[in-house]
Amino acid sequence: MEQILAFVLGAGAGLIIWGVVVAFRTAKLVKQNEESIRNVELWISRNDEMVHRRIDQEVDRVNNLHSDSISFTNSRVDKLESKITTKEILKG
Repeated sequence: MEQILAFVLGAGAGLIIWGVVVAFRTAKLVKQNEESIRNVELWISRNDEMVHRRIDQEVDRVNNLHSDSISFTNSRVDKLESKITTKEILKG
């Protein structure tokens, strides 16, 4: 009976020690995972900022192209109009 009690107490003590070791390893792993998550969130945030900046640059570029094309078209139309007006004046 004493041997069974000693065995149970010994096994229980061993399990408690093993449980404490596992708890500390788990806590360490949790800290590592939290740091990894923070790094990934920072990386995503930086990439998101770069994507938005690039989108804004592209929108500005397209707006400039649009303005330039409108300006060029107006210039061509004005030249055409002046040629037509000049020819009508000469004919009339």
